[in-house]
Amino acid sequence: MNNQVVLILGAGGFVGPYLIEEFKNNGYTVVASDIVTPKVPIANVRYQILDLLNVTQIADFLEEIKPDFLVNLAAISSVGLSWKIPQKTMEVNVIGTLNLLEIIHTKVPECHLLLVGSSEEYAIKSTPLCEEDAINANNPYGISKIAQENFASLYRQKYGMSIICTRSFNHTGIGQTTQFVIPSFCEQVAIIDRSGKPGTIHVGNLSAYRDISDVRDIVHVYRMLLENPSEETLFNVGSGKAHKIEDLLKFIISLSSQKVDIAIDPQKMRPIDNVYHCCDNTRIKKFWKGTDIQQTIREIYNYYRGQR
Repeated sequence: MNNQVVLILGAGGFVGPYLIEEFKNNGYTVVASDIVTPKVPIANVRYQILDLLNVTQIADFLEEIKPDFLVNLAAISSVGLSWKIPQKTMEVNVIGTLNLLEIIHTKVPECHLLLVGSSEEYAIKSTPLCEEDAINANNPYGISKIAQENFASLYRQKYGMSIICTRSFNHTGIGQTTQFVIPSFCEQVAIIDRSGKPGTIHVGNLSAYRDISDVRDIVHVYRMLLENPSEETLFNVGSGKAHKIEDLLKFIISLSSQKVDIAIDPQKMRPIDNVYHCCDNTRIKKFWKGTDIQQTIREIYNYYRGQR
């Protein structure tokens, strides 16, 4: 049992509960926060309502608990949503992070910080992306994460702060909202299957290739990066395998006993979309668990199949 304290901001989102369990199961004292109280709190975890845009509130709390580690999950994290609310995306993802950097620098300078960025920062490329590849985001979410990374670099250089930045690729699991592709497919197909008759699933772009991982593999890497400091400060986090979205849909449909037709929904198409997105995960390979994505998808499908 270690006595180290980790604070997880944005813990009420999809990734938060998985990250809480990852740290809790490895002996940490976990403090979790979000802008609202969680619907289903995890036992033996302190929860605190915090808003990254409230500087005084964050500063007072960090001074109180003096975390050894801090992971910031608080973000507008959907590309699609970022197109609808670009101003709010920049406010939360950039100004919120800048507030956090300034508070840690002045109040708890020994705290080790992990900032979650995105593969959406990269310029389009038809081969796996490594950390040295060009960045040129083509959506508000990706642009906000580039800005976050730039501020992290600035504070790292000027103040010597311990800041790890990830460029995390797509990840999924039970609890992710149906704004994201795998839960959307699984929910729609499960509803058709439960109905006992044929149905139609509405989808967006099926020709894209995406590196999609199990969320539990992702949070394991986050902990490993904080526990194993290195000279590198920027890490791709993903499986290193690109799957065609159409193939993943076919697998989900195969889990149903009903006939499922496919209809393209223009509302689900992004204004700009990358055809191919895959991670070169060389820097984190020693930490990678490699859960089979079909196993993850089956769990998500069975979750929706069991709902009434």
